[in-house]
Amino acid sequence: MYNKHSKCSLAIVLSFFLFLATIGQAIDGNAGTYTVQTIEANLQNDSLLVVLQGDTAPAYTQYELFSPTRLVIDIAGAELAGNIDIATVLPKNGFATLNVTLLRDKSPQITRFEITLAESHTYKVDKIDNNLAIQIFPKDEIKAPISQKSESAVLRDITVRRSEKQTEILFQASIPIKQFREDTVTGRANINDSMFIDINDIDGSELVREKVIGSSSIDRIRVATRGSGVRIVFDSEQQDLFSYTVKTVPQGLLVTVAETNSVATTSDPTLDALIESSEAAITGKSSNAAMASIAAEELQDSFGFSGYKAKRISVDFYKIDLHNVFRLFRQISDINLIVDDAVSGSLTLALNDVPWDFALDIILNLKNLKKEERHNTIVIYPAKNNFDWPESASDNLTFEADIEVIQQEAMIIQQSASLPAEVMQAKEFLRRAKIEEKNNDIEDAAAMYEKAFELWPKNEKISNKLAALYLVNLSNNAKAVHFAKETLKLKKQDYHAALYAAIASANMDNVSDAMEFFSQSINGEPPLKEALISYAAFSEEKNQPEAALKLLDRYTNVYSDTVDTMISRARLYDTMGLTAKATEQYKTLLYSGYQLGPGLKKYIRGRLTMNNN
Repeated sequence: MYNKHSKCSLAIVLSFFLFLATIGQAIDGNAGTYTVQTIEANLQNDSLLVVLQGDTAPAYTQYELFSPTRLVIDIAGAELAGNIDIATVLPKNGFATLNVTLLRDKSPQITRFEITLAESHTYKVDKIDNNLAIQIFPKDEIKAPISQKSESAVLRDITVRRSEKQTEILFQASIPIKQFREDTVTGRANINDSMFIDINDIDGSELVREKVIGSSSIDRIRVATRGSGVRIVFDSEQQDLFSYTVKTVPQGLLVTVAETNSVATTSDPTLDALIESSEAAITGKSSNAAMASIAAEELQDSFGFSGYKAKRISVDFYKIDLHNVFRLFRQISDINLIVDDAVSGSLTLALNDVPWDFALDIILNLKNLKKEERHNTIVIYPAKNNFDWPESASDNLTFEADIEVIQQEAMIIQQSASLPAEVMQAKEFLRRAKIEEKNNDIEDAAAMYEKAFELWPKNEKISNKLAALYLVNLSNNAKAVHFAKETLKLKKQDYHAALYAAIASANMDNVSDAMEFFSQSINGEPPLKEALISYAAFSEEKNQPEAALKLLDRYTNVYSDTVDTMISRARLYDTMGLTAKATEQYKTLLYSGYQLGPGLKKYIRGRLTMNNN
């Protein structure tokens, strides 16, 4: 990820949010309020129309709860006029009741309108200027949107309902979704199977781009724009695809996924956001990046002296199943992790900016657990139990001679014997380089890799390794560019090498070379995530907001939005003077369900206040 002054992606992420926190503290003010001036209700036969009339455009989310069926509408910063009596708002009827709750502990404050519905009825919610119109009607009737003009089909929200046997996912739409196409995709190495649904001629801009499900069958849902419609991808939690059904319902489209076991898996929005890839954050102007980098360096604390040097994370767990917690550590550490079946229970824990191995040790102490680590593998088990590593491979494995295996080994020996002496010597340098790198002696490792490349100049893997080491670990931009170019001479379509050259050139303020290498780095299919994000950051710093927006849009179309892309897009709209679009993007991010830090929240609310003035 491109950052002119940072040494690693983690420092970039940390610096970025410190920078946002600093901005947020300098801006005073809260997001505007929405005053519900009147609530009108009109009952006709078995249908009910409820209209909330406000003084400004409402920022709201809606979703559905089950058993009994309830429509929930959360309006941010909403206040009721003093003359409204909730007890008398709805006329007497046999299918709907209304309850209003003020959630003062939310930031911003939320007013929740909860309508309990009879099983015979359904609903539709439409925003008309400053008003919210709620239609409640029998399920056998389909109501058109209340508007002065017709509107196209719109996907409103994603509602998830779990049980031990199945997970129901409702895609709430303005009309029943009758025309759609479903298909499956067979996974490959390290990628599980998936299923997707294509819906044409529908607006999916109101949906979050990624929603983590975390059940035993389905990992997450991703939403991407596709022509005039959307593609919804369901990633399997297991290697094989789950069993599912798709059917049209009055509220939109219902997908039912069969669970692979009888134990319901607990999920949490905090885990959802934390498992998100923490690609290096998009920085602003170079002066701000420098300030953020200095702040990151000042944060180096006593963790390093205590032996905790792993990647830093922030977590906020509330009654999370321990196995889900350990799954998180597996994903962020890339270490094999085995948990004893005897480990059970849940956990509530909040830690900010700590090494992940420190957080793991905290959890083990809290839950009276032990860990054993060897061979890039951690085994976790109750402290009262014992665990013994196998003494040798011969204790567990048997070997049976096989003529084909013997022939293959003979061929390998023959090929090794025929290798040039320079290559054999290069391999020895590579072996020694890996040992030095493992011992964190990066400069010595780089020297060994260079000797290996001198002897084996046609091996682009060595030159690419050197480019990465000099860029990320040693901050030697000139050498990073040199070895990246050597790689590109041998393999023109090595997009990682092009990205290394682009970032190093940008760090040296060599704009023309940086642009050329950035353009080359995004030519893959699909383009590299890091290349798109870094090129967008570079374009923004060089006062090319239109180019940065195009790169962010391309990222979203391929990979779906993240917090970083959404905040960057909003900031670019601000820079271009497109206040309305910036405000809409800030609101979308604030109520997206992503885990946002206090500094980022304050920054967003400050921008909303400034844009509304």
